Amino acid sequence: MISVCYVVDAPVVGGAELYVSRLAGALDARRFRPSVLMRDAGDPRLARWADDLRERGIHVTSLPMHLPFAPRHAFDIWRFLERRAPHVVHVNLPGPYDGQMGLILPVAKAAGACTVVTEHLPMVPVLWKRAAVKRAAYRFLDVAVTMTHANARYLVERQGVPAPRVRVVANGIREDYGVARATGVEQRWALGIRDSRVVIVYVGHILPHKGLRRLIDAMARARTREQLHLLVVGSGPDEAASRQLAADRGLSAQVSFLGWCDAARTETVLAAGDVLALPSEIEGLPYVLLEAMASGLPVIAGRVYGVPEVVGDGVTGLLVDPGNVDEIAVALDTLAADPELRARMGSQGRQRFERDFTLAHQARAMEAIYRSLLGRATP
Repeated sequence: MISVCYVVDAPVVGGAELYVSRLAGALDARRFRPSVLMRDAGDPRLARWADDLRERGIHVTSLPMHLPFAPRHAFDIWRFLERRAPHVVHVNLPGPYDGQMGLILPVAKAAGACTVVTEHLPMVPVLWKRAAVKRAAYRFLDVAVTMTHANARYLVERQGVPAPRVRVVANGIREDYGVARATGVEQRWALGIRDSRVVIVYVGHILPHKGLRRLIDAMARARTREQLHLLVVGSGPDEAASRQLAADRGLSAQVSFLGWCDAARTETVLAAGDVLALPSEIEGLPYVLLEAMASGLPVIAGRVYGVPEVVGDGVTGLLVDPGNVDEIAVALDTLAADPELRARMGSQGRQRFERDFTLAHQARAMEAIYRSLLGRATP
């Protein structure tokens, strides 16, 4: 039995935390024993995330984590790892300078574990002081994982990871995601959409770089604007400005802000949609693109970093310059005006998802990495 301890120091729940909970739950229970070490949960949603892991039989421990500012915490983490004795410590880095800047790696090595990190956004510009600390800590790194081949280059060139230590493993979600697509009409009624409008769905934190305001502006410019309705799943610091923009553009009745939704609720919202739009300027491999493809939705997404490895332009969706509002508007018009194109792209997206982006594919690939570190053959 191989013991894997995932380390999470994020103060809130985001895609990087979903990465840990989904992967940990998908490992072969006959051969792997996952656990999670997390920072003290201040956010109620993070506490619920931890409770969900415990309900699924995954051991979760909370410890204070404020490295390098509280050196005592390194000793507490080392003592926990000594007692838990994991074979592998897998540190989750939502951004390249999160995850205690990799400082848990030497602590894990001192406890006798192999070390893995997942870097979700290695393309973030270098912060020199943090980068220096991180590069020193990465001397204790065995394998760095990222989600796309395009982003792997940034691990080497920007984050200083030796190329032989880099592995690319795409994110995945459960294979039956989106099978409730046939209930889309009922979901639309439940959301108050009782006409034949084309429903655009945005899912994510509402941050300036995610592009919600540009999407609203594009709706206002679209020739088909009267046919469109936008469902916004998420919350964040740019929400007030986004609401105001919708009002300023005369779209208040066509933009519904649903707030933060749990995974089940998000799945039902996608079932009600016709198109997923994410004109974000910076992404690793966002789960919502996979969720949309699994739900049979065509995607409008930014032509950035590894996104073109997931969304086939003209095949499973349309790629745009995320900073070009007119280009986003043209993409909205193209899909709104052609239901057959939407259906064809949605079907091809589902096929691509089943072939390349299921959680089973991701889990088997990660299991092979863990086994290779321990010198154990994959059966």
